[in-house]
Amino acid sequence: MSTRRTGSSNSPLNIVQSAQTNVKKWSNNYKMKIKENILITGGCGFIGGHLVDKLTQFYPDARIIVVDDLRTPGNHRVEGVEYIEKSIQDAKEELLNKCTFDYIFHLGNTPRVRRAIEFPAETIDNNVTSTTAVCELGLDHGAKVFFAQSSSIQYEGTITNAYTLSKIFCDNILDLYLTQYGLEVTKMYFYSVYGPREADYGPYSTVCKRFSQRVEAGQVLEIFGDGKKTRDFTHVLDVVDNMMRMLDEVGFIEEIHFGRGRPESIQSIADAFMHPVVYKFDLPGEAQDTFCEEPYGFYEYDVIEYITEWVKGRGSVH
Repeated sequence: MSTRRTGSSNSPLNIVQSAQTNVKKWSNNYKMKIKENILITGGCGFIGGHLVDKLTQFYPDARIIVVDDLRTPGNHRVEGVEYIEKSIQDAKEELLNKCTFDYIFHLGNTPRVRRAIEFPAETIDNNVTSTTAVCELGLDHGAKVFFAQSSSIQYEGTITNAYTLSKIFCDNILDLYLTQYGLEVTKMYFYSVYGPREADYGPYSTVCKRFSQRVEAGQVLEIFGDGKKTRDFTHVLDVVDNMMRMLDEVGFIEEIHFGRGRPESIQSIADAFMHPVVYKFDLPGEAQDTFCEEPYGFYEYDVIEYITEWVKGRGSVH
C-alpha cells in the first residue's frame, strides 16, 4: 500500500501550476534515462495523449510511435511523435519493419461499458484481436508490454456485458503469453479516470464528463439507480505520473493498480455539481462498486474538490 501525498492543491484551476511543480520534482528527484523506442496504442486518446505528453517531456531522445485508428473521440498530437492511423491489428506488419521496440503501452482497447452493451460484437472483436496482436509484437521485439486492463473484471461474479467478457478473454490471453512464452506483460488497472481533455462519448461518457455536459446544457443530472454505486475516481495527471514511475521500476511486476483507494458514490458526485437530479431505472451490466485496494504511487487530486472548482469556474477544465 502506497503513501499518499498531503498538503497538495487539488484545484483543477491549478493544474498547470501543479504540472510545473511536478516537472521540478521529476527534474530534481528522478534520474533521467534513455528509453530508446516506445510504442503506444491509443496514444491520441485521453490517457494515451497525456502519457505521450509526459514521455516526450522526460525522454526527448526516445523514438515514440503512436498507433491509433481514431475510432474513439480524441486526436491529441505531439510534435516529434510518429503517428500511424490504423488499428494495431492492421499496423502490426508495418511496425515489424519500423524499429525494435523496448516498451509497448497498449491503451487502444475499446472502452466504456455502456457502449459495449450496445455494440457487443465490435467490443469483443477489437479487444481480443488487438490483445493478441500486441502480445505477438511484444514477443517479436522482446519488449516489455504494459497493458490497460479493466478494474471491472475484479467485481463480476456473473458476466453481464461484452466489455467485461472481452477483458476476461484478454486476461487469459495475457496469462498464456506470460506463462507459455515468457512475455513480460504488466497489467495496468485504471479506476474511473477523469480530468482535462476527457473524451466525449456522448451518452457513454464517464460520470464526471456526462454530468458536466448536462450542467452546461441546462439539463438535469441523470442517476441510474439510487446513486449508491461507488467508483474510485482517479485524476489523469496522477495516473500518468505514476505510469512514469512504473516505467522505471526494476524487474517485472505482473499487475499495477492506478487508483486512490477512496471511492465516492455517484450521489456524492452529483451533489458536488449542485444541480437538479432525476433518478431513473438502473442500467444492468455495471459493477455496483469499484475500489482500488492496493494503490500504486502517489495521488494528489480529489474528485469532489475538482468538481467544486469546476462549478465555480463553469467549464474552465472541460
